[in-house]
Amino acid sequence: MHRLVSILLALLLAGCGSGGENPAGDGDAGPVDSGGDEALGDGGEPGETADADAGEYPPDPAEAGPHSWSRSGFELDLAGTGITLTIYLPDGDGPFPVIVFHHGFQLETGLYASYGEHLASWGYVAVLPQMPGGLLDSPNHRELKEYLLGILDWIDENAADAQGPLGGKVDPDRLGLAGHSMGGKISLLAATQDRRPLCVFGLDPVDAAGGPLNTPGPDYPSVTPELMGQIQVPLLLLGETVNATCTGFMCQACAPEEDNFHQYYLHAESPALEIEVLGANHMSFLDDPDCGVTCSACPKGTDDPRVTRMLSRRYLIAFFQMVLRGEPAFQTYLTGSGMQADVSAGLVASESKNDF
Repeated sequence: MHRLVSILLALLLAGCGSGGENPAGDGDAGPVDSGGDEALGDGGEPGETADADAGEYPPDPAEAGPHSWSRSGFELDLAGTGITLTIYLPDGDGPFPVIVFHHGFQLETGLYASYGEHLASWGYVAVLPQMPGGLLDSPNHRELKEYLLGILDWIDENAADAQGPLGGKVDPDRLGLAGHSMGGKISLLAATQDRRPLCVFGLDPVDAAGGPLNTPGPDYPSVTPELMGQIQVPLLLLGETVNATCTGFMCQACAPEEDNFHQYYLHAESPALEIEVLGANHMSFLDDPDCGVTCSACPKGTDDPRVTRMLSRRYLIAFFQMVLRGEPAFQTYLTGSGMQADVSAGLVASESKNDF
């Protein structure tokens, strides 16, 4: 049924955009704009900065960081394939850790702009690639993995070039991957092969082949459970279960139970943290969760998407601060009393394993 519905959806999706706007190249600079998303307030709610597990909380990573930033675009040619990179550069000399954030299936980088802005405000160089292809002519997952690894090669080669698009601000030895939906899978797939990523943040990653007429195989390898033993780095797997199952002829499970974020956690052999945002749907994590026909394919949840995005950015920054910057105090937002505040507020459920 899932495959049949995918084929039917192709007729609806063909020729339709995601409704997002690719911000590459507009050169904006300044404090991060949360797009109206707000961290929860005082009085014991999540986001409060009272006494933590030992001492005090570090700054709430849901809030904008101290850096202003600039945004630019770069057209990368990988063996004749053009990939548009949207690059968010923090102010200051660096070098800064770098995060490559991969978009979801048939979605645009503009739908993740708040994540790039938020990362840059915390002193991370954020690289958001727009992969080529449309609904019926997209690269397969093996090719997307190779494109992602090609972007890592490009970062290595250009990290120290002060006149280049990275401004000489990148520390390529502190590199993390992040991605939503299919982009989460491609990030995890890359980590099975390449040892440069030191961690992976999966934003509702989906292991399915994706799109109409695609089936698992060499071009669409399944990562979980088959390849999880090859991933040796810490994982944060953030997702939802609203879209794990659904009923009705035209209902598609956007993140099917057998392929969703929980399966990556279940079979992870490296340190892993699983966080479920209660009531969220697969598109709640986007800056525009009503992005058009693509987003409408996923049944809505009961969450406030603004809160879902706020929580996602909180965990994103806390994870990278802990792993890439070696700042253990931020773990309170992941496994300590900071996380417990979010759990007690009924916003999330979480668990960890393998000494995360």
